[in-house]
Amino acid sequence: MTDRNAGKRPQVAERGYLFRFLLQLSAVFAFGALLLFATLFLFLSRPIQGDYSSVFFALRHLTEFALPMVSFSALVYVLLVCCATAVVCIYAIHKVAGPIYRMERVIETYISGNPVGTVSFRKGDQATVLATGFNGFLDCLRKDRREWLGIMERAEELGRKDSAAAPEEMGKAVAKLRGSVSKYR
Repeated sequence: MTDRNAGKRPQVAERGYLFRFLLQLSAVFAFGALLLFATLFLFLSRPIQGDYSSVFFALRHLTEFALPMVSFSALVYVLLVCCATAVVCIYAIHKVAGPIYRMERVIETYISGNPVGTVSFRKGDQATVLATGFNGFLDCLRKDRREWLGIMERAEELGRKDSAAAPEEMGKAVAKLRGSVSKYR
């Protein structure tokens, strides 16, 4: 059986996820630009009424009217686009950082010596390749932990049966543990 991803480097985030993220950012900027254009068009496209002197006066003082309006429109555009971009980015980061946070909690649980389950993902979470590898690593650690506990329990049991042989059994157990742990160096 051949794997269609054989030889390819695994991606943390799906290609579709990255495309949707870029599409959302583009939509935010396009909406902001459309809103800015509509606002400026609405205020600046009105015809100047009156005779020559009133048109000249209006053009002469256009900056007094247009500068605050253009500045306000640009400020609203920047605030709108920044806020919408922040929301889109927080949502995107949540889909990547959430799984990493759950993996961190599992590692802390393992270090404290408590039983550890696999890392589960919510619908739409990214980094599934990382979680699959992480869950495989946890399975290997669980198996090794059981093996180590078995070695120590066996040595302790043999040592209780024959107290004279206890140091020898502990030495053998330590040698076995040293060999088993050496793969993590």
